[in-house]
Order: sequence, then structure tokens, then C-alpha cells
Amino acid sequence: MPHPFRRIAALSLATALAAPANAERVSVLVFDASGSMWNRVEGDLSRIEVARDVMGEYFASRDTGVPLSVIAYGHNRRGDCRDIEVVAPMGQGSPDALERRLRALMPRGMTPLTDSLALARDQIPATAEAADIILVTDGLETCEGDPCALAASLAAEGIEIRAHVVGFGLSRSELEGLSCITDQTGGMMFDTNSGAELAAALQQVSTPEPAPPAPEPEPEPEPAAAFDLGDRAEAGFAYRIRWNGEATNVDYIGFVPQGGTDMTAAISYQPIGGTGTAPTNPVTRTAPTEPGMYDLVLVSARAGIIARQAVEVVAPHLGFEAIGSVEPGARVVFTFRGPERVEERIVIARPGDPPNAQIGDWGYALHKNGTIRLTVPDEPGEYEVRYLNRGRSEVLFARRFGVGIPFVDEDQMRAADLAAAAAAATQADPGQDAIAAIPATFRLPPGTPARAVSWEGIPLDPDMAPEAWAPEETGASVSGLFEPGRWRIIARAPGEVVYQAEVALFPGQSNDVTLTMLDEGSDGALVGGWILWAIPPREIDDQPMRMASFTLRLSDEGQDYIGRIDPGPGMGPAATPEALSSVVLESGDLSIDFPQPGITAEPLRLALSPQGAGFVGTLFAGGERLAVAAWPEDAPQDLALWRDAAFGPAQEPAPQRDIAARCDQPRCEIVVDGLAATLEQGWSMTPPAWVGATAGAHPLDAPRVDFYGPEGASLHLNPHQWLASNGPCFSTEAGALCLFLDAPAAATAAALPLSMSLRLVERSPAPGPTAKDPDRPAAGRRLVPVDLPEGLSPAEVLDRLLPGLTTE
Repeated sequence: MPHPFRRIAALSLATALAAPANAERVSVLVFDASGSMWNRVEGDLSRIEVARDVMGEYFASRDTGVPLSVIAYGHNRRGDCRDIEVVAPMGQGSPDALERRLRALMPRGMTPLTDSLALARDQIPATAEAADIILVTDGLETCEGDPCALAASLAAEGIEIRAHVVGFGLSRSELEGLSCITDQTGGMMFDTNSGAELAAALQQVSTPEPAPPAPEPEPEPEPAAAFDLGDRAEAGFAYRIRWNGEATNVDYIGFVPQGGTDMTAAISYQPIGGTGTAPTNPVTRTAPTEPGMYDLVLVSARAGIIARQAVEVVAPHLGFEAIGSVEPGARVVFTFRGPERVEERIVIARPGDPPNAQIGDWGYALHKNGTIRLTVPDEPGEYEVRYLNRGRSEVLFARRFGVGIPFVDEDQMRAADLAAAAAAATQADPGQDAIAAIPATFRLPPGTPARAVSWEGIPLDPDMAPEAWAPEETGASVSGLFEPGRWRIIARAPGEVVYQAEVALFPGQSNDVTLTMLDEGSDGALVGGWILWAIPPREIDDQPMRMASFTLRLSDEGQDYIGRIDPGPGMGPAATPEALSSVVLESGDLSIDFPQPGITAEPLRLALSPQGAGFVGTLFAGGERLAVAAWPEDAPQDLALWRDAAFGPAQEPAPQRDIAARCDQPRCEIVVDGLAATLEQGWSMTPPAWVGATAGAHPLDAPRVDFYGPEGASLHLNPHQWLASNGPCFSTEAGALCLFLDAPAAATAAALPLSMSLRLVERSPAPGPTAKDPDRPAAGRRLVPVDLPEGLSPAEVLDRLLPGLTTE
């Protein structure tokens, strides 16, 4: 097959967002429209059919004063992890309009949970003070994302974002895999397997929090309460737990061994807190550090235990890597996997010390991306590094090590292993979103004379397999199994009588279709010369390639079109001029088949839809396909229109970066707001960020900076929520300098020299550029060219700058 017939992936559609609503709390609904939603859930009904009815009731009954945005995924294309769409922008949309948009979704694609949640975060207006993201899903991630890491970033936002998971037909293990989303954001988890359960979950998650009750003299607490914590928790992990019922600020909530009543053995057992009229709800409690069966209890001073819920505490995917033995007073890198939330800290203590004890060096866990440097004590002995909760009242996890003494750690667990285990729990089995072939029946109109009929079916959607359907049956009705999607079904009877229908075949409908006879004549609108152009994707800066020219004319009977195709250079040397096998025009769409025996044994097929002066669609050749335009030979090309029709509207341009300094010399020494660096020619950097982008806007001990170079290269200093799977990081005096695994060569070459040059210096105020010279760097920024002899190789340059440096 010639090179132009390679398969080219289409670009995802750009999302047009309405002006954000101005409200204290907003909601974003993320709806699963992947292929697995065709699985049965109630009798003969599929999950999507049940969900459509439930969502209609939800839109009608919810509080319309809370602005809502609706996102759906998996409803446009098979196998495309970018198939995510904002079907309703943030606002007070009418319930009827929202229901119509949701009912129009036709499940067919993948389950990109992580990217869908990220898009949901982007819908939250900057003016909102809190937000609820409601994820309705019937499966796990199928696009290799990490929803747990995304949930951690949601928890670190500057506003309260609760992400709720409404599992629809999920198994127990699948629910456990997604529990990290609710655990880290304080959201609620629901296990639903019917329309009634789904409706109840949506009602509960959308009910606004009640206002604090009016003070009453000596209220009598009712002996009833319930918790929203699931039936499993990770050992040592902190959870935000909402309780329902009557309790006061002096009542206690905590964990006890299952069936226990002795509060002296309680764990994370603390008063509810708050005030008498407004007790704290939700409360934060840390699960026991030892796996096993426990009860979460609410204890009243008057009535004893008034609520009890069984919780299985399982081994967590959290911890430090093995450390072994280190030298006294050494500065040691501790590698870990933890939640990294605000004010959680990492300390060194002796085994058996109380949770709030610490010896010497310590640091906050936030922004450390799994590694932290601490100076160990000078005194030899056995110590442990601890990860503490926000109040320093609980040790979430710890690891022992030796200082100046032999110490062997039998457990060689690595942080990467923990991350892999946690990520694997959120990934779906292959084929989760596949849609099975469905039966369909096609018939000729009633009263059609009995005679032999030849049948064929042509798939019309570009994400469908290109193979046509051609049964051996010749009767007035035929049946078969079909890939879900749009099909053109054609029946040809003697005497050039043609019957046709275009139909969308999907589960959950009858798929019993009666064809109609085509008009006996044609208006001849397509008669003339045409050119077939290959459309280059936007990411390929090229002009359309001329694939072939063809002519169309009416047959002698005026019944249909006939013609001939003459291949151009784009179809390769094996292509030959051939007569067109068939030309079918139905409802404006054009389908053309023609043989090319030098390319493939099967006929090539054009499936085209009207656009502008001509048609745009797909050329199918064997198992390959190509986006093409069939255009009148005397009409000018319209590449923008062709690309929009073939690949969707162009995405919005990326926002301009805030650049603090750039180097136009062979090499520049730069000092910007407390950070010194040496940049290569063509590289620039953003202003150092010394304040975290999380709740409280806490100061950072090292700045976050992005460096940009040629060929789209980028490097990132102290990035937030950097995963080990993203790529390697260099340890520098200013923190971790990271690059992506698939970074261009320019980033790889610049990473080591830049990491060696980074250092922290004293910060000083830096006034902005003057009006006289706006391009001049602000005070506090020094760009100094470094002169080097000409003709040096990159290795020789590096050796001159950093003598004795090796890459080991």
C-alpha cells in the first residue's frame, strides 16, 4: 500500500465554554457514555436506557439555583481517549434541554476517567468557593490515566472540591479501585445497580448541606447516626467522614476493634468538636495502621455507642522505600508514596516515641513529589522516618533505618511499586468498552414482487471497520450481525430497481428496518470532472495531496451515475485507471466504489458527505483509511473547511506564557527573584513561583519554574504532583528539575547543564520593565553572555563549563 494511505488520527473537538456562573457552590456532572453502558442492568434494559430516564428525573428535581456543567465521554468515536465533550457549559440550564442533550448520547467509545475529571475541574469558575464533581461511571479507566493522582491535585486546589463517585453496576473490587477519588477529596461513594439506586444516589449527592440548627435549650440527642465512609479503608490513611443524625460537639467518633466497647482501645478517637449549635461535620479520622476488621463508632456521653459501622482496614499503597543504614549527620534522600496534603509533614523520631515527637530535621510533604531530603541525627542508633497527619496526632506510615550502625531492611518495597499497585487498581480489563455485534433485519417494502435480490451494507462511520456486509441470501428480508454504528443498506432487484436505507444500528432498539425505493431518475447535479484530495491533519504543515481525478455522467437510462477514475501520484505507481463500480447518492451523501487490483483485492470505497462546493469524507482501501475531499475541478481548494469537516474545529490557541527571561546569546547567566540559572541560547523561563497554588497559599522553600526551549522542549523545576511515570528528575540545589520521558532531544541535552547551574540566592524586589525600554529585563535579572571558543563540540563545551563532570 502506498505511503499516503496510512491511517491518520483525527484531532479532538475544541470545547466552547459559556461564561462561568457567579455562585458560591457549583456542580459538574461527568457522565459515562462509553461502549460498556450497553450492558444489561435491569431485565432487558441496558445501563444507558435506565440512566437516561434517571438523569431526566435528576435534572428536573435538582436545585436549579446551583449552576451545573455536564461533561460526557465515549459517545462520539471508538478507541479515542480524547472523546470527551462539554455537552452543557456551566450555568442554570433548563432541565428539558439538559435531558435532551443527554438522551442524544450514543455510547460507543472508551472510558477516559482521568482526563474527564481534569476537564471537570476546568469548568469550575474562578469565582466559586466550593464545587461538587459527580462522576457517574460503569467502569474503570481504559485510557492509562491515573485518577488517584488527579484526585490528589483536586484536593490541593485553592477551593473545596469534593469528587463523588456514583458506581453504576461496578463490582466491589472496581469500587475499591476508585475509592481513592472520594478518599482524597472528601466526596461520597455510591454502589448502585438499578435505576432506583442510581436516582437515590444522585439525590443524596445533590442535596445541599443543611444550615446549622437553631439553638435549643438542652436538646436531647437521638440514639441514631450513620457515616458516609465505605466498608473499606487504607491503613493509616486520613478520611473526611460525614455523619448523619443527632450528636453534639462533645460526642466522640473513632475506630475500635470490631465488636469492641472498651474506648481505651479506641483509635483516632476524638471529640466531634465545633460548637454546641454547629458541631463539626464532616470530621477527619485516620484509619488504624494495622489491617483488620474494625468498627467506626459514634459515642455519646449520655447513651454510650449510638452508631456503629463495620470497616475493613486493608494494607495501604503508602510508605517509604527501604533506607538501610546511613552515616551520622548525613543528608539523606527519603523516597515515599503518600497523599502529600496541606500541613502533613515528614519527621525523624525514635521507634516508640509519641506521634508529635521529632528529632532534628523535618519538612512538609506537600510538593515533594515523592522525595524529600532530611539531615539525619549525629548520634548513632535506630530511628524511623514518619509521615504525620496535619495535626501531628497520627503517624500515617513510617520506616525504620539505622544511623551509624548496621541495619538490614528485609522489605525492599519501592515507592514506584506502590504507585504501580495503586494505579493498576483503577485500570479496566481489556475490552471493557467493546460493544458486541448486534442483530438487525432488513426488509423490502410490503407488496414488492417476489424475485431474487442482492443485498449489501456499507459502514459509514470513520471509526468502524471498513468491511462491507454482503449476505448470500436473496429473499425479500435478510438478517445478520452488525458492528454498531451507521450503515447504508442497499438491495438491488432485477431491472435496475434499487432500494436503500441509512440507519444507526445500536443495542436497545428494534433494528428492524424497511428499505425504500430510490427515485427512478437523477437530476445530474454531479455530472462533470472532480478531483480527489488527501487532507493533511493540522499537526502536519503540508498542502493537500492530489490522489486522483474522476468524471461522473448519467447512464443512458438516466437512472444513476457512472464514470471513470484516473489515479494521480498520491495513489502510487501500482494504481491504474478504472471504471467506477458503483455511484450511490442518498440524502446528500455520496458513496463511490472502484477497483484497484494493483493495491488491494477488495474495491476501494469513498464515503462522502456534502461540504461547501463538494464533499468531504473517507477513502477506504483494505484495512487503511484516509481523510479526503472530492472537489469540482474548477473550484478552488478550501483546506480550512476540509480540516474542520474531517477532524473537527481547530482548538483554541494555547495561552501566552508569562516569560521572566530568555537567552538570545550563546549562553546566559540569569538571576530572577532568588533563583540563579545558566540558560542555553533559545531557552526562556517563567517567573519563579514562591507561593503554593493550594488552599492557604502557603510559602514554598524552593520555587516552581518552567523552562522552555527549541523544538517544543521544556523542563520543570519543582513541579506539583509529578509522577515517576512522567519522566526522570535531577536533584539540584534549587530542588528537582524534571523532564518528560518523550521530551525532544533539546530538553534531554539541556537538562544536565541546567541542573548543575541552578541555585538559590537572596531575593530582592524587582521593579518591572521601564516604559522607555519595555524589552529590558527587570531589576534583579542578569543576563550575562558566556564567551567560549568557536568550533567546540557539545561535549567539549560541557567539559569547559563543568570540568570533571561525568554522566554516571
